[in-house]
Amino acid sequence: MYSVMAGYSENWKTQIRKGYLELCILLTIRREKRVYGFDLIEKLSRAGLDVKEGTLYPLLNRMGNDGLLASHWDTENLKGHPRKFYSLTKDGGKILTDMSHEFEDMVEIFKDLGKI
Repeated sequence: MYSVMAGYSENWKTQIRKGYLELCILLTIRREKRVYGFDLIEKLSRAGLDVKEGTLYPLLNRMGNDGLLASHWDTENLKGHPRKFYSLTKDGGKILTDMSHEFEDMVEIFKDLGKI
């Protein structure tokens, strides 16, 4: 029975983290204006959200394909190799606002239910 419960709990955590990670990525990019992938990983990690490259880059690509992010390669004024920088599009800003409101509403509902 424990393995079923543990599996259920892990699946739930995975699902909730996916949406939360997307929200945190968009929030961080909005705050920074533009950011490259490895820098984003470091900023999320410092905030307590450990993200692997194999998780982040596919998400960034999907968000770009969905029109939430713009990206461009910066090859000038950099030490080392070129970097791909990401920034929010206008649609990305709208989606972030919507996601933020939804998340805040969910947290309030959770808090209210815990008071019962």
